[in-house]
Formats: sequence, structure tokens, C-alpha cells
Amino acid sequence: MFTISIAIVDGDPDLLNLYSEALKMSGYDNVSCFTDPILAYEHIKENPNKYSLVITDDKMPDMNGLFLGTKLLEINPKLNVIIMSDYFVDLKCNYKFNILKKRISIFKLISAVNESISKSISHSDKL
Repeated sequence: MFTISIAIVDGDPDLLNLYSEALKMSGYDNVSCFTDPILAYEHIKENPNKYSLVITDDKMPDMNGLFLGTKLLEINPKLNVIIMSDYFVDLKCNYKFNILKKRISIFKLISAVNESISKSISHSDKL
């Protein structure tokens, strides 16, 4: 059985709550929230296979989302990363980031999460 755990990293506690509640209402019960990207990185580094997906804001103090996503993929290359950004929407990366415009609807975010999770599940079935 494939356990789906999602980590959300955003410095805005209100957005964390909004994203977390929306994910839980969509059936994702294992959601961890972090307001500090360094603490999120340390936690995920200690639990490299716990998460299927990380959703992170790009603009945060101490560590931006693009750097965080890059570091997380070094720990677990199978991890899916969604970066919420107003700046890097058209950026082409060497990694498999899904970069979404920060001010999108919750429905589009859930759709992107479902797509990322679907890829994780189909990838694990091939192993």
C-alpha cells in the first residue's frame, strides 16, 4: 500500500492552514506544515522517504523554495515538488519541479497535487 504524505512549507500561517484544510477536504490526511524552510529541510532530511510531495512557497526568509526543492531532490530524487511562485512561473529547471503561480485557485492547486501524486503512485507500481 502506498501512503501519501504531503509537506507544505510557507512562511504565511494563514496560507498553510488554507492549503492544509483544502488537502484534507480532498482526502489527503497526512499533511505536515512548516513555516520555517530550514526546519522543513532538516525534518525531511531525517525522514527522506516519508513524503510523496512537498509544496513550497518560493519567497521565504533564509531559504527560497527553488533552493529548498533542489536540496530536497538531492535527498530523495523521487520526491515531487510544487513551488508556488510569482517570479519563476516560466523557469525551466534541471529538476522535475512543478512551478505554479502563487495566486491560483485551490481547485487548480488540488488538481496539481492529484497529478503529482498520480505520478508517484504509477512510478512506485513500476518498481
